[in-house]
Amino acid sequence: MDTIHSGTMSTAKDLMHKPLSIEENSSISQVISKLLDLNKSRLVVTNNQKPVGIVTEKDIGFFLFAEKSNQSLDKIPLSHIMKRLVYTDSTASPVLCAKKMIENNISSLAVGDENNLEGIFTKTDLVKFYLQNHAKKYTVADYMTDHVFTVHDATSLTRVMSKMLEHKISRIITKDQNDYLVGVISFRDFFRVSLELGVEDLSDDYSLSDHARKGFVSSDGFGALTLASEIMTRGIFSIKGNQDLAKASRFMINHNVSALGVLDENSKITGIISKTDVTRALASLA
Repeated sequence: MDTIHSGTMSTAKDLMHKPLSIEENSSISQVISKLLDLNKSRLVVTNNQKPVGIVTEKDIGFFLFAEKSNQSLDKIPLSHIMKRLVYTDSTASPVLCAKKMIENNISSLAVGDENNLEGIFTKTDLVKFYLQNHAKKYTVADYMTDHVFTVHDATSLTRVMSKMLEHKISRIITKDQNDYLVGVISFRDFFRVSLELGVEDLSDDYSLSDHARKGFVSSDGFGALTLASEIMTRGIFSIKGNQDLAKASRFMINHNVSALGVLDENSKITGIISKTDVTRALASLA
């Protein structure tokens, strides 16, 4: 695990790292391919190497699968999806940075200003900071989200996508007929399937076809015939609610996941603890 300077003197500069970027004139398919190839969830958008915004998996997912126009994906400018960068000063404390993320409902902060992007950091970096500095401060139950969105693994992809769009969530937990957790589906899983179908549709062009994306939300498309179990990422890490929040943070960092299921004494899911929740816990210390 990367080490972040611990203690009260830590600043945004200690958290930041060099951003990965993509040019503003790139197609949506190119953005998705780069995110998947790099196994990253966001890219800074540049224009002639100057940062002009940021694009995330969540932004792309909500746009692609909710957008109703017939415009070709390669004709839709990236500027329609990207969001503005939110900056913080390099001397800002991690606690104040966490507070700023929560207040702006964002998952990353840029360090510097519009004329000088020094670096970027994410909720993952704040979770690492929490782990290294606030063990035994809170329990999982103190900050877990009680309501959990789930689907059965026999649910069609069309219904899965519809539920994700309705509730504006970027991942959903899957469970079996006995209500035990068996996996999770995220936009990244949909992107992978979409790109595979795009290859089939467009021969040798590795891109996300319009047919592929609309097949997920169409009542007569392949999404209606494909089950959640066929694309979900199997297995989900879980933790008991009385455990230390720092332990949950360690699980998320070590296993590169964004959330854990929270279980009751009967091993039934009772909530979820995510990097956002850990960021809320850190922000509460402001």
